[in-house]
Amino acid sequence: MNIPFDLSIFELFFIALLLFISSSVQGVLGFGFAVIASPIIVQIEPALVPQLLSLLGLPLALRLFIREKSKVNWKPMKFLIGGRVIGGPIGLLFLTTLDPNLLSISVGVIVLSAGLGSYFGWNVKRNSMNSLLAGTFSGIFGMIAAIGGPPVAILYRGTKGSEFRPSLNAVFTLGILITLSLLAFTGNFVQDHLVLFMYLVLPVLLGVRFSSLLFSKVSDKLIADMVTYFSIFSGGVVIFRALF
Repeated sequence: MNIPFDLSIFELFFIALLLFISSSVQGVLGFGFAVIASPIIVQIEPALVPQLLSLLGLPLALRLFIREKSKVNWKPMKFLIGGRVIGGPIGLLFLTTLDPNLLSISVGVIVLSAGLGSYFGWNVKRNSMNSLLAGTFSGIFGMIAAIGGPPVAILYRGTKGSEFRPSLNAVFTLGILITLSLLAFTGNFVQDHLVLFMYLVLPVLLGVRFSSLLFSKVSDKLIADMVTYFSIFSGGVVIFRALF
């Protein structure tokens, strides 16, 4: 069997299981897919990040948005989406002109600091300017390190889960479309990415289905706590990857 990127059968099944778990987590909490999957997959095959995760993240984010879209407060969303539109090209510019390791360390330090601030009681007020900044940082971080979730998640920390999940995934859907467009425009896709997407989209969709049995049982406090812990974890992982 000829598997894209010369992955072994074991690696393919391991990635499929990892994607099932990470998509289930995002389906329950609203984010976490790339935070969980990216640090592990990049160790198996660096060429899969962010291309494969962006391809798989699109149907995931779109499905989660549709599931609870009636709960979205659209007023602040326009600033988040506007920021994401701004941040994607900036992230690509940084990625192609600056030292990638230095960029990743910078992203990691910012995300880690925000997570620690959240842990010690710092809250971000959800207004137009902060929404624009969160969207912009989300676009930059998503392009550089494939972790666009923490800036938006920290902004929405403390909101009800029924609003938190679809709001984040509305931003993710548009952000991923921007990321995919920029990657395609700059020639950063190969056929193997699309073939592997066809192999692995089913575990992602099964993870979404599994999460639909659980998401209504998760408390708002648990979601708020996980935003903090995932931000600390993802920031630390990005720094570690860049240094080692």
